[in-house]
Amino acid sequence: MSPSGWLVGGVAIAATCLPIIPIFVLPYKRYAGPTLLSLAAGYLEKDRQSYRQTASPGGRVTGYVTPPGAARIDERALDHSTLWRLLTWMGCQLAALSAGRELIQQRDPCSTCHRFVGAVAPHKFRSPQREQLLRQSRQLLHLTAEWEQRFAEKFFPRFATRSGFS
Repeated sequence: MSPSGWLVGGVAIAATCLPIIPIFVLPYKRYAGPTLLSLAAGYLEKDRQSYRQTASPGGRVTGYVTPPGAARIDERALDHSTLWRLLTWMGCQLAALSAGRELIQQRDPCSTCHRFVGAVAPHKFRSPQREQLLRQSRQLLHLTAEWEQRFAEKFFPRFATRSGFS
């Protein structure tokens, strides 16, 4: 094997090829990014919304459905714990939050994204650590909305994954 890749028939194949992932796919997530991000934002924005209510709005299941006449596949529904894990993951993305704020400030010095506190309803957390994660998640969702007004590139997953934040 050569240092730059595999040796096939005397020709080195570079191991630096990156897979092309559609813009709506979040790394390591089963559901499309816009769906998960909008559900997460809905949970954080609505004070009386629970994880279960968010995962099944109006009692409707969010998930995959087998089309009529197709072979039966595993129909999986979005579980409320998926939103909990997504918000935990987002709350840990401090480097992405910081870099995103900095780039928005460079593009638009009048932006107030750095001042958004991201307060969350007190009944949505039991510990100061969870409160901090939810606040940071809400700040990141707020930043993402502002980012997409100013830049052509999507924040998730393109900016976050290219920058090594996810």
